[in-house]
Amino acid sequence: MDKASQKKQTFLGRIFQTLITWTVYFLFHPKIIYADKTLKKRLKGKSVVFVANHTHHFDGAFAMSVMWRHKPYCLVKKSWFEKKGTGKCIALCRTIPIDLDEADGAWYETAQEIVRGGGSLLIFPEGGLARNKRINEFKPGAGLLSAKTGTPIVPCAIWGAYPMVFGKRQKMLVGEPIESNCPDSMRPSKYARQLIAQSEQAVKDLYAQLYEKYGGCGQYDLK
Repeated sequence: MDKASQKKQTFLGRIFQTLITWTVYFLFHPKIIYADKTLKKRLKGKSVVFVANHTHHFDGAFAMSVMWRHKPYCLVKKSWFEKKGTGKCIALCRTIPIDLDEADGAWYETAQEIVRGGGSLLIFPEGGLARNKRINEFKPGAGLLSAKTGTPIVPCAIWGAYPMVFGKRQKMLVGEPIESNCPDSMRPSKYARQLIAQSEQAVKDLYAQLYEKYGGCGQYDLK
């Protein structure tokens, strides 16, 4: 997918993404919760970088569906675009390929264009699925993008094991934006590390709130 199609989704892509959203709502009965009730209104139409924990391949489709009001573009590993059939479906959605095996600056350029054009992003900063029962260290990409563009980071926690149709509802808790204003005396790379560390802790705190309210679901061992 080229940059033009990433910034402006095709009509077919919009239809396909709507079908995915309906499917997600039917299968998982998702619930999006805002840490502050005013957040829903405050985030409307605002360019932000959403960051979230990542334990399941469904996380991207789920998060983009419950965030339909914000229409974020999601970073997806480039290898998924190369899969027959699946890759074409992913390319129809608001997605940006990222190569995690090599130095990849293309995703960053596209992401900058999106946020500077008023769009939003969804990033899973762990860089892959967490399979060790804990939230892994966040990689700095989202922080650097925020530091250089001044785009706020919005931490989100995803709770649930995706039981289909029956079972507990899949949930997302959206936290307060972390504003970005890199001091003139500090390198953006250093400020980015501070932002991403703060974001990581915020996601952990949000997940702990969900855990306390809804209990464990097999994602993490918080005992």
